[in-house]
Amino acid sequence: MCDARMQGHESATSIREHGCSSSMQEHGCFPSVRGRKLHDVGGDHTASTRGHGSAASVADNSRPLGVYRIRGRQRLRSFSGSWAVGVFLFFSWICVSHARVWIPEKSEDSLQKIAAQVSDGDVIEIPSGRWFGPIHLKRRVTMRGRGGVIDGRGKGKVLIVEAPNTILEGLIVQGSGSDLGGPDSCIYLAKTAVRSIVRKNTMRDCAFGLWLHETDDVQILDNHVHGREQVKEADRGNGIHLFDGSRLLIRGNRVLHARDGIYVSAVEDSVIMENHLSHQRYGVHYMFSYRNRLIRNKSHHNLTGLALMQSHHLHVEENDVQHNERHGILFRDAQYCTIRKNILHHNGEGMFFFSSNDNTIEDNSIQKNRIGARIWAGTIRNRVRNNAFVHNDQQIFFVGSSDLDWGTKGDNGNYWSDYIGWDQDKDGIGDRPYRLDSFSSRLLYQYPPSVMLMRSPSLELLTHLEQRLPVLRVPTVIDHRPLMSWRPKKR
Repeated sequence: MCDARMQGHESATSIREHGCSSSMQEHGCFPSVRGRKLHDVGGDHTASTRGHGSAASVADNSRPLGVYRIRGRQRLRSFSGSWAVGVFLFFSWICVSHARVWIPEKSEDSLQKIAAQVSDGDVIEIPSGRWFGPIHLKRRVTMRGRGGVIDGRGKGKVLIVEAPNTILEGLIVQGSGSDLGGPDSCIYLAKTAVRSIVRKNTMRDCAFGLWLHETDDVQILDNHVHGREQVKEADRGNGIHLFDGSRLLIRGNRVLHARDGIYVSAVEDSVIMENHLSHQRYGVHYMFSYRNRLIRNKSHHNLTGLALMQSHHLHVEENDVQHNERHGILFRDAQYCTIRKNILHHNGEGMFFFSSNDNTIEDNSIQKNRIGARIWAGTIRNRVRNNAFVHNDQQIFFVGSSDLDWGTKGDNGNYWSDYIGWDQDKDGIGDRPYRLDSFSSRLLYQYPPSVMLMRSPSLELLTHLEQRLPVLRVPTVIDHRPLMSWRPKKR
């Protein structure tokens, strides 16, 4: 048993008849006040969050108004034959005595005052109501939302994090300024905010939802960002803006009506996964970034689903990219990237390549786009294999000075829904190459109902004559080992 009292208010509420325990966490320790559950500051508010591990837990419900500090006092009793337990409880008592929970009063600047007074390891809780920014967090704290809104009233940055290991969870943050160069944002993580966690927050009506600036080992998890839909796209900021960071984890966020959903500039060794991005210019936009992973995201109803620009060694896998107006995946000066098992359906162009070399594109489903892939501007040396080009209005649009050969050097080619050919040796590979400028391809593009003639003797004869007597043939894509059927390979 122990006795705990709430201090820091004129009439502190005493907590009676409650058993309480204190424990040392992996990276810190906090009191646990049980019974009526007025406050629960257990968890990992100050835990070091290196890598991509789990963050703090959200606990408990209502709080009385006012600014409170919770302190605990442990009475050590003798434990026969248990010296180690005594030492453990002594250090637990030290930790308990320093953990505090702060709740703002109903005054305009109370939250700002609390942010200036907190110490490392404290907890700030935001109850129902409207609380005003800007808020500067210069100490390592946990800030939790309990139904309240932090409002910047249209000026500057709303919530600025400068301390490492800070945790923001369950907050509603809104109303930044409109200066894109500021950058005005709902939440701004400064260079010193390493190993911080931003989780399950709502950001709305801000120029930028979240701006992460030159910091490392941060986790952005399960947030909802809603941009300024009424503002024209060029005047919006990005939903999540990552600038010059490394070892970041961006997972489970939902972003809509921003300029770009997730903008990634000069970022290395990071993971963006399982986000849902819609109704903006680019769902995810990479610039000058290296060794990143883009996995299982949904990017729908944007101008472009995924944009990979001036970047290399990106691993883009199992993304669902559909109903984007211009491109599913846009490559511009992208090198040494692996693009695997993505769904690219119902876009203007499934893929667009501009001056992008030495990439591997495999096991992707490219279906029902206006153009399956547009390739030009010196795009060479890419391994394109085991993809399915199915019922695109035009399978490939190619501009080049010489033929582009796929299915060479032992690689299988790709599956083409408009391929007319035979597999007499039953090895799953068509007996003759697939040419994108063939008579059959043009016929199906100009007259879709002619699909009924596929594999007919008359169309087979015309295709055979074309190969023997080419007329005005131009450079095109040639798949030397077209597949007769398709399924993505398992790795």
